[in-house]
Amino acid sequence: MKNRKRKRRESGQAMVEFALVLPIFLLLVMGILDFGWLFYNYISVENSARNAARIACVEYTETCYNDKGQDKGPVFNKNFNPEIVKNNTDDKAYTDEERHIASVIDLSMPKSVTIEDVKISYTYDQKTWANNHEDYRVEKRSEGDVVVTVTGKFKVLTPVLGVFSDNMEKTVTAKSTYKVETHPSTDIDD
Repeated sequence: MKNRKRKRRESGQAMVEFALVLPIFLLLVMGILDFGWLFYNYISVENSARNAARIACVEYTETCYNDKGQDKGPVFNKNFNPEIVKNNTDDKAYTDEERHIASVIDLSMPKSVTIEDVKISYTYDQKTWANNHEDYRVEKRSEGDVVVTVTGKFKVLTPVLGVFSDNMEKTVTAKSTYKVETHPSTDIDD
């Protein structure tokens, strides 16, 4: 008889312990899901920045010359939105390089991430223009680097990461730097 009374009194104990532990367990599981989702989307944006930098370090002449082969001058910070370039939703004329970068970013980006901005800058242009811009030549860009920064947004999965974001959206930014390759038209003797 004594054992039966004791069992009845202890039957609610498991329910109380479960009710105390459940919120902590759910927070832990939601945190793991959100940070895994954050990591996945950040890696995607970083991969896009790396691919765009690779294109910018090889095909940089499209950024510098217009259709008539005239030098357009240095590129300090060139910003564009790949969505607009890809869909051609404005009247601005985009270079082949911008179109190529936009398509590469679009192909390497999961549909969960919306690209907000791509920024391209060449360190040679900045350094030469700041010191003595009369010596500036596009072909000498291989003396510097290209830096590409890609910024994107994605929706968070749970309120755990949503607390630290705006409207349940998180912004991620990735930067990639590549050495600019020598332009094929540059003489070896230079």
